[in-house]
Amino acid sequence: MRTLLALGLVIAVFGTSTAADEKDPTKGKWVIESVTREGKSNDALKGATREHADGKYTLTPRKDSKAAPTSGTYKLDLTKTPVQIDLAVKGGTYDGKTLLGIAKIDSDTLTIAFGEPGKDRPTKFETKEGSGIVVVVHKKAK
Repeated sequence: MRTLLALGLVIAVFGTSTAADEKDPTKGKWVIESVTREGKSNDALKGATREHADGKYTLTPRKDSKAAPTSGTYKLDLTKTPVQIDLAVKGGTYDGKTLLGIAKIDSDTLTIAFGEPGKDRPTKFETKEGSGIVVVVHKKAK
């Protein structure tokens, strides 16, 4: 009886751990509401869509934008507060670079703050001139 109870407890613990590891709060389709780079608004990607699934992402600019589409991979560390996100970029301004960032989801809003290549991971969702920090606010696509 004790063996079955212990086995059940082990399965429950590992089952819960696996489910938590597979949960990705950023998964889905998002529309960029705003981009702020070094404290200044940048509308080049406003209205672009970002899709996250299975550790891969695509960023598709709106049709009238001159911005380049990008894709890449991402890794989340959900054990950190705020959640950490690392973006390995293919294409666009940051082609071949890894961007260190943080992410938060509040209802239907995804906010990602990241340091420009070579900069440290931000600790807050704010940017100012000379900081090398970019803050991107997304809304869940309907």
